[in-house]
Amino acid sequence: MTFIFKSFLMGLHLLLAVVLCISMIILPRSVGLILIQYWAKRLLRILKIKITLSGEVLRFLGDDSYLVVSNHISWLDIPVIFSLKPITFVSATEVKTWPIIGILAKISGAIFVDRDRRASLPEVIQAMNHHFKNDKQSICIFPEGVTSNGYQVLPFKSNLFQSAFESDKLLLPLSIKYKENNVITNRTSFHGSTTLFQSFKRVAKSNHIEVEIDIGHPVKPTQSRKDLSVKLQKAIALKIKS
Repeated sequence: MTFIFKSFLMGLHLLLAVVLCISMIILPRSVGLILIQYWAKRLLRILKIKITLSGEVLRFLGDDSYLVVSNHISWLDIPVIFSLKPITFVSATEVKTWPIIGILAKISGAIFVDRDRRASLPEVIQAMNHHFKNDKQSICIFPEGVTSNGYQVLPFKSNLFQSAFESDKLLLPLSIKYKENNVITNRTSFHGSTTLFQSFKRVAKSNHIEVEIDIGHPVKPTQSRKDLSVKLQKAIALKIKS
């Protein structure tokens, strides 16, 4: 499929997102989440991106809620994970400004964190705890704080791990690895000065991208936050290198 044709389909898909945003004003949230999941799946079909799952898949897809801890490479990470299961993300505040995607994020119940304002962290932790108490959905965090080039996992920040302690939730490590023609690639990476359109263009020019997602064993929050963050960072990094 050519880049031009993909761009045309993507334009139509964004129009569909506008319709979804309007319809969710009157639809129950549960129905809205299913529609957003459908939108995410269709996005991946348009971009010809395939997903391969391994590890504790049934645990992740089950009814129990976890604090899902994932590495972060691309703007694609969120639709990739959401296409598997509706989940609540802790996202950077700048996501709010993204066209369409920002609106979908807010509608899906995303919790936004201002990474430049540490004083806002207690509010974010409180919002996560409130979500765990009142909703059965898991929460996914990207503790690197920024996106990587896809070849490595950056050191984890441990602040958001506090919610697992206060809400008594297991942590579930999730590793994301993008491959092109069976070789790990940075084509999907969205870091540095790359714009959203430039990243989309890079992704859309390939028809051979595959995402490998591995779900690790759940971890109890019995160690210190710092020890937990190091442990999970190492576990996810090993999956990226394997």
